[in-house]
Amino acid sequence: MGNTLSINDSKGLNWGLTILRVGVGVLFFIFGWQKLSGGAELWTMIGGSMNFLGISFAPTFWGLMASIAEFAGGLLLALGLFTRWASLSLVLTMIVAVILKANTGSGLADVSSPLMALLITLSFALNGATNWSVDNYLAQKKQSGALA
Repeated sequence: MGNTLSINDSKGLNWGLTILRVGVGVLFFIFGWQKLSGGAELWTMIGGSMNFLGISFAPTFWGLMASIAEFAGGLLLALGLFTRWASLSLVLTMIVAVILKANTGSGLADVSSPLMALLITLSFALNGATNWSVDNYLAQKKQSGALA
């Protein structure tokens, strides 16, 4: 019984949140890389999603920004570096994805994946990374005076 993790166990909580953060970050990184390597034609198609927000100019730019947000944001999220800022970029990207899927999909099945990603990244944007992150390591170094 002494080796089981309870819901109040901070080590268990850190394990769970770290696994979630790294897993979601790696997935965003992979999807972002696929979109970045797709080139201008794919970026234009992705950026066309901004039409649902009334933004019809520069779809290639918006698609590139979304691809970079997923790629760089995913990498930073996985590392737990600048976690809140990385998550915020992913939150904004997922808001557009949810709006797109809600307007073009066939219901909850199409909206559920970007909505779930939105909720997870919103949680990290509000709460930051876990104790097991580069952010926490740097904060501890700063507190101890090692980073001046």
